[in-house]
Amino acid sequence: MNYRWGIILLTAIFLNSPVVQSQTVREYTVKRTPGKIVIDGKLNEPGWRDAELTEPFVIYTDGSAPKFPTQAKLLWDDDYLYIAFIMTDEDVWAKTVKWEKGDTCLCLEEVAEVFIDPDGDGLNYMEIEVNPLKAVMDLTLDIEPSKNGKGNLDWDLAGLKIGVTVDGKFNNQKAKDKKWICELAFPFKEMAFSAPSMSFPPKSGDAWRLNLYRYDYGRDKAGKSPENLQELTAWNQTDKKRGFHAPDKFGKVIFSRQVARMQKP
Repeated sequence: MNYRWGIILLTAIFLNSPVVQSQTVREYTVKRTPGKIVIDGKLNEPGWRDAELTEPFVIYTDGSAPKFPTQAKLLWDDDYLYIAFIMTDEDVWAKTVKWEKGDTCLCLEEVAEVFIDPDGDGLNYMEIEVNPLKAVMDLTLDIEPSKNGKGNLDWDLAGLKIGVTVDGKFNNQKAKDKKWICELAFPFKEMAFSAPSMSFPPKSGDAWRLNLYRYDYGRDKAGKSPENLQELTAWNQTDKKRGFHAPDKFGKVIFSRQVARMQKP
């Protein structure tokens, strides 16, 4: 083989190898709040105004851009991890006012979801789903379902705080909405069980693994949500086979002592 063409061929093989093409784990630096955060879904405190947005969410199976964009912001203080979802949506709807164990998955409605695995070991991670009516489905998983993991629906994140606002006319299919915001406060003390070797609250420089997801269900004239009107998106692309339960593909959040403030020009 000609030496020059051999080098070209080897380069092409290398560039298309799984190592080079492997998915990049997104990272986000979580800054501290400059003051009190009121969980009302409005995001009008200085900390929220000055916190950076995550990258736009992608279709979780292939990384493509969705029709309805979603981004998030994160903050923290000594008591809570704050996460806010900003979700473009033309038809914001939900049915469940209070989710109970034994009900169908809340993810059959529009929801924002957070999966948290602080130490990134894929064990004892948390899943929290919240719909626009502030109904909550929360559980822990000993390990991901693809490895025969089981969910514990008896777990209750009792101290979770929720705020939701809708820019539009909620549950009115005839109206065209703009977006909905889901603001969440996760109490550190109630998540410490999942990673006993780590600090709760975290120390500056600590890194957690977590991922953020969104279910968006468009509705047809009959009020149903056919598959072509459904979008399942994620901050970090996961895995079609394993769904959202791919802890090794969760994003990384790094806690910083820096306070979220407007940067001077």
